[in-house]
Amino acid sequence: MSDIAPVPTRTRGRPPGRPRCFDPGAALDAAVEAFLARGYHATSLTDLTTATGLHRGSLYAAFGDKHALFLAALRRHAERSLAALDATVTGAPSPLEGVARFVRDQAERAAGQLAGQPGGQPDGQRGGRGCLVANTTLELLPGDHEVAREIEEYQRRMAARVARALDEARAAGELTGPGPTAALARYLFVVVEGMWQLGRTTNDTGTLLGVADVALTTLTARTCTAPSDANPESGYTDPTT
Repeated sequence: MSDIAPVPTRTRGRPPGRPRCFDPGAALDAAVEAFLARGYHATSLTDLTTATGLHRGSLYAAFGDKHALFLAALRRHAERSLAALDATVTGAPSPLEGVARFVRDQAERAAGQLAGQPGGQPDGQRGGRGCLVANTTLELLPGDHEVAREIEEYQRRMAARVARALDEARAAGELTGPGPTAALARYLFVVVEGMWQLGRTTNDTGTLLGVADVALTTLTARTCTAPSDANPESGYTDPTT
């Protein structure tokens, strides 16, 4: 066998041997949208190649198989969600208001699943885009251990960021509710996940905001009691007013 390497065939439009260039972040963003629209099992490789603009071979070379791509998409979603949470908290006039804005924003987006609002399906079909983590939890857990680890890490990081904001709120005298901030942060995430599930059957934003506002009373109530009489509709008094 000859030791001389064969001369690569020249491909029209690009120099020989140069790999096709693409933006991995943009490809993952497109994959997130595809999985959001259809779910994991219903998203085909054809759907993914169409969404990302990559040929099947390029998709495999860059990310591995469909399951590996899904794990990467979950991590991408987690990074985007953490950045959005951080921007919401740091952009608010106070740490407690930042947490309140995050929870109420989640309520509005959850309601948008049926109403075609941000986070929802444009045509208003039932079971729209929703939240990738909430959708995946229902579809793949507890059977998929790799996905479970990704979601557990996502929840840990998000809850830690909220807990840090609650620590700052307590130091500033805003957080008067009892309990460790880590537990309060976890509680809020249980509420948020529940709102995403409730949003599958109702697009009543007021209903979901009411749930969010009652949950937020735990941050300002001095004891764990019924909702405040100050705002019987939702049980929540804006801490900034």
